[in-house]
Amino acid sequence: MRHARRSVPRRKGAATVELSICLPLFITSLFGSIEASNLNYLRESLCLASYEAARQAVSLDATNQEISNRAKQLLSSRGISNPTITFSPSDVASASGGEPVTVTVSVPAASQTLLPKIVYGQQTISAQTSFVKE
Repeated sequence: MRHARRSVPRRKGAATVELSICLPLFITSLFGSIEASNLNYLRESLCLASYEAARQAVSLDATNQEISNRAKQLLSSRGISNPTITFSPSDVASASGGEPVTVTVSVPAASQTLLPKIVYGQQTISAQTSFVKE
């Protein structure tokens, strides 16, 4: 019986070594996936807000304040704060029929992510939609 015990290799620390190598890689890929999904959600939310704001901007009686409120309402319902909304032309109500109207919605990336602000710095994520005024 003693002979059978000696033929079994000793692996007391193998699991600890494997865990110490694999766990950081797993955690890094997990948080990277979460952050990528978060940024994708943010980008799609900005696209939706710019689209809806541009749709409202090309109607006949739209004002910049109403359009801005609509975009902010959509973004706040998705948990996104501090958006910057710009219009081209700057006064949508003064745009004539057949003129393109562009709405750009942007937000600082660092304010919407889980990573420290130093990772994204001053980067902004934006979405832009153009329609022709009615």
